[in-house]
Amino acid sequence: MKLAKKIAILAIIGATSLFAAGVSDINVLVDKINSTTDIEEKTLLMKKLNSELDTINKKDLPEALEIVNVKLKKMKKS
Repeated sequence: MKLAKKIAILAIIGATSLFAAGVSDINVLVDKINSTTDIEEKTLLMKKLNSELDTINKKDLPEALEIVNVKLKKMKKS
């Protein structure tokens, strides 16, 4: 069951990364990353955030990076 769930998540991430991201998408992703406590899910969301930042329009990139820098909580290293 875990494998099927991971494959489904990867499929969704792959399908949604085909479309260019907007600033609101970045904002939603940062909120999801901040609210999740599962390390594996957080890692997947971080990968999705990176791919969204790669595909965002150049004119929206500074605003998206500002959102990430201000809102994204840094993960604590143990």
